[in-house]
Amino acid sequence: MLEDFVGEDDILLGESCKDWEEAVMRGAQPLLQRGIIEPAYVEAIKANHRAMPYMVIAPGIMLAHARPECGAHGVGLTLMTLREPVEFGSAHNDPVRLVITLATPDETKHLKMLEALTDFLMVPECLDNFLAARSVGEAMAILKGDEGK
Repeated sequence: MLEDFVGEDDILLGESCKDWEEAVMRGAQPLLQRGIIEPAYVEAIKANHRAMPYMVIAPGIMLAHARPECGAHGVGLTLMTLREPVEFGSAHNDPVRLVITLATPDETKHLKMLEALTDFLMVPECLDNFLAARSVGEAMAILKGDEGK
């Protein structure tokens, strides 16, 4: 389950960002603070997005990531909701309300985390409830699947 990979410090709710670059930087902050990624990793995400905005993976969802060798030292995942949606330059999936930042030090260590994330995102109620969460505790309950219990 996704809560195995995301802790309370990895959830940012109702953030305000003036543009996509600020959203990428803000979403990466928890990973930077813990040394999971280097600043070069964030710059690589931005450069990749400028070259081809493929990271807006579904309507309203950005999966920010870069190659492991760009400065990832561990596996990490953050989930950030935006108070006001931000344009990322995706013709089909803008504006973005959820920025997910993924880091992995190699090609395999993140696969179970990515599977859990995919499972979570495929359930519309889970995503809608997470986007509406008002507190980190509420967001964690949604990730655990026990909201309303």
